[in-house]
Amino acid sequence: MNVVTPSQRVDEPVASPILTIFSAPKAFAGHVGIIQENAIRSWLSLKPTPKIILFGDDAGTAGFARGLGVQVVTAVETNSHGTPLVSNMFSQADSLAVGDVVAFVSADIILTQRSIEAARIAKQWSPRFLLVAQRHDADIRKPMEFDPGWEERWVPDAVAGGKLHSPGAIDWFVYPRGQYSDMPPFAIGRTSYDNWILWHTVATGVPLIDATSFVTLIHQNHDYSHATVDVWDGEEARENRRWIRHWTNYYRITHATWMLRADGTVARASALKYRLARPKQLVSHALRATRPIRTRLRTWRLSRRYGA
Repeated sequence: MNVVTPSQRVDEPVASPILTIFSAPKAFAGHVGIIQENAIRSWLSLKPTPKIILFGDDAGTAGFARGLGVQVVTAVETNSHGTPLVSNMFSQADSLAVGDVVAFVSADIILTQRSIEAARIAKQWSPRFLLVAQRHDADIRKPMEFDPGWEERWVPDAVAGGKLHSPGAIDWFVYPRGQYSDMPPFAIGRTSYDNWILWHTVATGVPLIDATSFVTLIHQNHDYSHATVDVWDGEEARENRRWIRHWTNYYRITHATWMLRADGTVARASALKYRLARPKQLVSHALRATRPIRTRLRTWRLSRRYGA
C-alpha cells in the first residue's frame, strides 16, 4: 500500500529518484547527532527524493533511520583493526542503488537542491564523471526545519556567515554507479581515500568536475572529541596512505579537469587556481620534506647567536 503525503494528490505520480546517497554516520549522540540529523533531513527534502543508505551498526542510527524510512546496512567488511572499509561501502551502494548515479556524502553536510541538478547535468553531459565541490563551514548548534522555502531563507545567510573551506577537504562525491569497483581497501575516516578517488579519476581519463560555482554544500562545524584513534598519523592512516603510492597523487579539488559553472554549463578547468594546483603541491611537498633540515639549521643559528 502506498502512503500519500498531505501535499501529494492521489493521482499524482511519485518521481523516481535520480540519485542514491550513501554515508557512514557516527553515533547519533550529542552535537554530532544533531548535525547528522540536520544533514540527512536536508537530503530527504531534495526533489525527487533520493534513496538514502546509511552504513553503521549503532542502535541510534537504526532508530533514526526507521523513523524516516532510510535504509541501514549494518554488515560492512572491516580491516584487521575492525574498522569498516570504504571500498565495501562503495560496492554495496552500487548493488543497492536506485538509478544510475550515486553520491557518497559526509554525514555532516547539508545539501541543497542544486546537488540534484548537478547530478542531472553531469549525467547528460558524460557517461563517466566525478562531481566534487568545496564546502562552506558554518556553526549550527540546533535542529533545523526543512519546510518549503528553507533554502531561500537560510542558505544565503549560512554562506555569508560561514567560510569557504580549502580545496583539500572533499565531502561530496557524485558519480555513475560501478565507477569505483576497483577501490583499494581503505579504512573509513582514516585519511587519503578521498585524495585517491580524485587522482584515480583523472588517471583513468574520467572527467573530474569542480562544481563549487554551482552547488552549495554546508558543512556543520564540529570538534573531533568522538575520535578514539589518531585518524591522521595512526597505523591505519599509514596503511591508507600506502595506496596513494606517490606524493604527487594526493589530489585536491583544484586538480579538477572540468568545472560546472554557475549557469549550469560544463567547461574546461582553466582558471589560475587549477593551473597552480601542481606547482602548489610541489612547494608544499618540498616544505614538508625539508622541515627537519630547516629546523636543525634554525636551532644552529640560534645557538650561534646566543652562544648556547
